[in-house]
Amino acid sequence: MKKALLIAVAILMVASAVNAKGYIGLFADGSHSVCNVMSTGFTPFTMWIWCLEEQVGLTAAEFAIGFPTNVIASTVTINPLIAAALGTIQAGTSVSFFACQNDWVWTHQVACYVVSTSPDIIQVIADPGAIPPAYQFSTCELGGPLEPITRLSHLYLNQPCVYATKDASWGAIKSLF
Repeated sequence: MKKALLIAVAILMVASAVNAKGYIGLFADGSHSVCNVMSTGFTPFTMWIWCLEEQVGLTAAEFAIGFPTNVIASTVTINPLIAAALGTIQAGTSVSFFACQNDWVWTHQVACYVVSTSPDIIQVIADPGAIPPAYQFSTCELGGPLEPITRLSHLYLNQPCVYATKDASWGAIKSLF
């Protein structure tokens, strides 16, 4: 009986991971299209954290942001559509919206400075406070079930962008924009 129960749970976990329809990405613009910043040595820029759950919408998000040593993260602005925000983006954050979000929505804007011309990456990482550590959304379905999400793009510094293509074709990713 225990073995059957464990197999059933494992199948549900795999099915939910395969059905992930949420995306999170880091961009250098308000229209979620620029995923790199080129620096001349000390360059200010704004990083936007954009999210999309393309089937049923999202009500909450959980993630963290990994900053390299050549980036100074300054002022963090939280989207006014967010009802509650716990933690920090560097140590791990959970945000909850006032209402279901059915389109692209940003959670944070971060004023940053890149202080060198060397290539590096700012990336979405798992919230270490989540058990187990994860980046995930709570969907708008009844009960707000959690779903794993795909990291669409990191923010590339002094190098070209690379989009995640593991779970979708390039055509499917382009259609998101």
